Amino acid sequence: MKSGGSNQKFSNKVVSITLSLLAVNLVILIIFSCVGDDSTFGNPFGDCPAASNANAVDLSVFYSPFKNSMYSSPTDTVSLDEFAFNIELTPELISSSERGGFPGQAYALSCAQTFNFKNISNITVILKSPFNNLPIGTDISYLLTLADATTLDDLRDFQRTASFFNMKLTVVPPNYSQLHTQTFLFLRDGSQIVVESTSPYIQTN
Repeated sequence: MKSGGSNQKFSNKVVSITLSLLAVNLVILIIFSCVGDDSTFGNPFGDCPAASNANAVDLSVFYSPFKNSMYSSPTDTVSLDEFAFNIELTPELISSSERGGFPGQAYALSCAQTFNFKNISNITVILKSPFNNLPIGTDISYLLTLADATTLDDLRDFQRTASFFNMKLTVVPPNYSQLHTQTFLFLRDGSQIVVESTSPYIQTN
């Protein structure tokens, strides 16, 4: 019986040592996968993966706020502070990214997928009805601002970008105004994709 007990203790010790070695190897693997890029120093989860080459094949328009698992509808009334004009592109991958992942390479948990959109020329938003004293047919891309303060009409570089654009109005329209627009996605081959949309009512006071 003593021999059996000794064997059990020895077996448990072997399992414990094995698990410890596996844990140490995993830590070493994560740390050394980040070495070689100064931007990852101090970040055990590395940097973000390279953007994927893609073509935009469609787009959708949504209006914030997003509540109860739904974006705002044309019948809703929302405050200007919560209101946002959102465009989502549908990417079609062309090839793998230039810097693909490899076994042992770790990426930051906060990474959002990005794309190098190869076929986009520009995106424009045109009024289908008057808004803020602007007539039908006005390009209001200059009134829509991204988080980095870039306006949509200035956006020409679609490299290393997300497929979702969240934009705020740069003007305060009359109370209970509503946007009726056509969003044009102009492609480099001369074709275009057009989406019509109607915003919720925008409450400004």
